[in-house]
Amino acid sequence: MSKSGFGSYGSISAYGGTSGGSDQPSERGAAPAIKTQRPRVRIQDIVPCNVNQLLSSTVLDTVFKVRGITVSQVSIVGVIRGAEKASNHICYKIDDMTAKPIETRQWFGREKVKQLTPLSVGLYVKVFGILKCPAGTKILEVLKIHVLEDMNEFTVHILESVNAHMMLDKACGDTAVESVPVSASEVDDAGDDDESRRNFIRCEVLRLIHECPSLEGRSIHELQAQLCDLSIQAIKEVIDYLTLEGLIYPTVDWEHFKSAD
Repeated sequence: MSKSGFGSYGSISAYGGTSGGSDQPSERGAAPAIKTQRPRVRIQDIVPCNVNQLLSSTVLDTVFKVRGITVSQVSIVGVIRGAEKASNHICYKIDDMTAKPIETRQWFGREKVKQLTPLSVGLYVKVFGILKCPAGTKILEVLKIHVLEDMNEFTVHILESVNAHMMLDKACGDTAVESVPVSASEVDDAGDDDESRRNFIRCEVLRLIHECPSLEGRSIHELQAQLCDLSIQAIKEVIDYLTLEGLIYPTVDWEHFKSAD
């Protein structure tokens, strides 16, 4: 699925169970006994995420978990809010409007970094990286970064993120053999998931309004035509939120809006 050269989010493996060559042969040619052990979900490939998920992830002994699922290599899409060149790396602040911007660091040799010019602030980029937590601050060490050539990549990333985490949630559910009581932390995680989805929708509506070249701005009915999974009422609620936040404003009437950016 991914054109990045990195693995897609769809590859999930189980570890902790028996492997194909680990069964011990039984005596006198009898069929080998099969040992069953509950597998645990592990993600081996790059997982599309949003910034809020990365910053709210839990970390224990350098292992990061998003809603109980281990992640390491991830991808995000957002706008560059800051770019700074250091002695051996370039630091970018990436904002996808789901949380505060996350710091990313792209490492180079000291001589090479002198010859490079950081990407411009305001560009939309896709970043592939490894989640780290030096000195208690979560950052993303960049494996690859490229400027979006088509803003549809932003939409695709949002859809891939939702789909990937739904798949991973299902995979975790399929591995559960016994039912367990729901803890308060799990309830909080569910609330975080709902908030992430709301942020995704707000970000997408804001992007569509921002891209509209018309002086009248984007209409609510045009938004509904492009976001066909959302009702008019749901879009109006997002519009109200973005208006109160000062991110958009009405133009000819309360059906048409333009971006304040």
